[in-house]
Amino acid sequence: MSVDQMTEGVAKGVLEEVREDRIVLSIPHTDYQLHLVPTVPAAQLRPKLGKRVKGTIHAKALRIHPAKGGGRFIEPVWGTPRIVAGKVLSADSDRREAVIDLTVPFVVRTMDEQVFDGILEPGRLVNFYVETGCSFTPLG
Repeated sequence: MSVDQMTEGVAKGVLEEVREDRIVLSIPHTDYQLHLVPTVPAAQLRPKLGKRVKGTIHAKALRIHPAKGGGRFIEPVWGTPRIVAGKVLSADSDRREAVIDLTVPFVVRTMDEQVFDGILEPGRLVNFYVETGCSFTPLG
């Protein structure tokens, strides 16, 4: 991932809950409370509950589809992300990854069969299902 992708892929939220197998990250100025799998042991999460945290949210996409309209959303609003829509910020076909703004940026790994040309282009609106188990890696 390039430096630009790392910067644009940084998610900012408030740590609402921490367990060994799950964190709850609320996204400021929204009603979203995302249930994510931490990539580090819970004891290593630096911010205390109710404090802001930065990191990257990683997801594995099922087939990504171009969208003609719509906006950015994550369903369900509270829980494990399942259906999402947003705008492609950047894409790397060699790594099979894209940074997509879904109200908060996600670093999305695609299926091997995913077509990039014409779909995963910066500025393009897309929608897709994600596999269960989106993860969160804190920065710093």
